[in-house]
Amino acid sequence: QVVETLMAAWKRRDVEGFIATLSDDIEYHWHPTKRPAVGKDKMRKFLSNYEAGFDQQEWTILHSAEAGDVLFVEGKEVLVDRSTGARMDNPFVQVFELRDGLITRMRDYYDTAQVHAPAKPDAAKASA
Repeated sequence: QVVETLMAAWKRRDVEGFIATLSDDIEYHWHPTKRPAVGKDKMRKFLSNYEAGFDQQEWTILHSAEAGDVLFVEGKEVLVDRSTGARMDNPFVQVFELRDGLITRMRDYYDTAQVHAPAKPDAAKASA
């Protein structure tokens, strides 16, 4: 339920509603080669940067499974790169760890080459 609340808040672009679903010590791993965002202030900054770079037009869970306090979700999102206008259909897996009704850890798994390619169209052409 807390993940559904988080998603509903983001769909409304309600940053504080999103933040309210997170523990104070939230740890968000959003990219495999980047440091995680740790704490609510870092999450606010991440969300601001994300919104500046991408227009997330859809965020849908297709499948989910729970194991204790861990929730695995498979889904899809539609993103538009704000710098290029490129639209991408992005399948993903997210893992949420929960404690006392709040999200304590989030990890995203997605095709980073696809998501970051629109921001670098020349690099995508060079590799083709």
